[in-house]
Amino acid sequence: MPSRTLLINAPYPFSECPTIPLGLTYLAAVLGDGGFEVDILDMVVYKFSREKIIDKIREYKPDIVGAGSVTMNYPHAKRILQIAKAEGATTIIGGPHATFADKLVLTEAPWIDMIVRREGEYTLLDIVKGRELKDIRGVTYREDGEIIRNPDRELLMNLDELPFPARHLIPLSKYLAYKTGCSMVTGRGCPNRCIFCVGPKMTSRKMRFRDPKICVDEMEEILDYGFDEIIVEDDTFTVNKKHVFAICDEIISRGLKFKWSANARVNTVTKEMIEKMYEAGCIFIQYGVESGNSKILKTCKKGITLEQVREAVKIAKEVGIGVLSSFIIGLPGETEETIKETMEFAQSLGTYYGYHVLAPFPGTEVRERADEYRVKILTDNWLRYDANRAVTETEGASAEYVNKVVRDFYKGVTEYVKNQVKAEKAGKASEADRKDVAIRRRRALAWHLLKNDLIENYGKFKDGEKSPIQKLADNLYTFRGIKNNFTKEYIDNEISEMVKQNLLTCTKNNGIILWEWKMPEKPNRVSTVKKV
Repeated sequence: MPSRTLLINAPYPFSECPTIPLGLTYLAAVLGDGGFEVDILDMVVYKFSREKIIDKIREYKPDIVGAGSVTMNYPHAKRILQIAKAEGATTIIGGPHATFADKLVLTEAPWIDMIVRREGEYTLLDIVKGRELKDIRGVTYREDGEIIRNPDRELLMNLDELPFPARHLIPLSKYLAYKTGCSMVTGRGCPNRCIFCVGPKMTSRKMRFRDPKICVDEMEEILDYGFDEIIVEDDTFTVNKKHVFAICDEIISRGLKFKWSANARVNTVTKEMIEKMYEAGCIFIQYGVESGNSKILKTCKKGITLEQVREAVKIAKEVGIGVLSSFIIGLPGETEETIKETMEFAQSLGTYYGYHVLAPFPGTEVRERADEYRVKILTDNWLRYDANRAVTETEGASAEYVNKVVRDFYKGVTEYVKNQVKAEKAGKASEADRKDVAIRRRRALAWHLLKNDLIENYGKFKDGEKSPIQKLADNLYTFRGIKNNFTKEYIDNEISEMVKQNLLTCTKNNGIILWEWKMPEKPNRVSTVKKV
């Protein structure tokens, strides 16, 4: 019976802003609660290398290696599992891409043994327990050269059965250094029918909510890990008014003070709700607007109006919560004129806003009915499905035009950022702009440290006259990417700050100093609610 599992978080672009792999930490927690050994290798916050994968597998000796993936990092997950299979492990992949392209995945990647579809916690647990595959719902596998797709597993209706995610298996100090929030969910499911989204097929259109007290227990655990900001990753946090108010009231009643953000839908918010969220510490919400053209909104089954968008934005701004309005370019019916409409509408809202480019992921209605929607899919190179460049086009908006629009937009963003930096250096920036500049600068430094393994590569040296902190800072400053982008004073201050925050630790052995990222200790916290 297999008893040891290694879960690997496949790398994806840092432009996506790295967040803790919530799905893998839930899988690990369920396996751990089931009495099985499990570990996580998070390749998002390390420099990717084949050697690193092999070294971890040979050190940990897992029976099973699993990887989760979305479409844009599926090729990386596939490559990781090929390495794992060569080392003799049973290989499993999960996530939305593998769920909805399961037969294609097993056909093109013979080194992948099986696929765990949709919500995978208890499917994977059954596999690790050694149950016969034919008896496990939610798995796709091979038998005698034939691909077998078992029926879907029933969704877990009582989410309170799940243990808290095993975040202690993740190098949280790296995420803290990057100044990112810690993600969590208060429920699963999405009742909406947007043709570009695969969410409802993964988690169902039926909403399932966790006990608000348990949610806030988890929030307190996250704070114990050292985070001061939480990202509520529910597809639509505001879909159920009673749930929202219960969580906010619980945060307030416990006297918790922290920042948090959430996804909201413009036709589900009220001023009363937004005020309650603000009182409970919410600082930012993201509205998925998608288009400034009413006909396109109707075609893509968004189910909202432009007036609802204006009203929801107005409410949030009046209350004092920041807003990011998110749009998609290239939806069915898109033309050069409708893109201009969307851009004008986005600018008129007076909020932060950004554009994604339509990426028809496997499982989405827009992909399955592309011909009917008159959307031409240009490539199945999944690495290009990062929603930052055109992989489709419509009759009225070519890929070249869409890419130009995106390039011009980001040129504008770059110019805006440069002006912020100039104002900050001249002492003329607003408080908000100074904070923006500071967080971007810190994240730029963290990006170099993480993606180039700089602490690992420059953090070992002989003890000498300088303090270990100063010597580490000196060593880091010899790296071209650091020296060309930051002042020596800034590096000294930031490394000292990371040490104070207990993100970096050093040991001394036989006159050799060794710096390492600190791994977290699991908080010893007991839930206030007895799980059933």
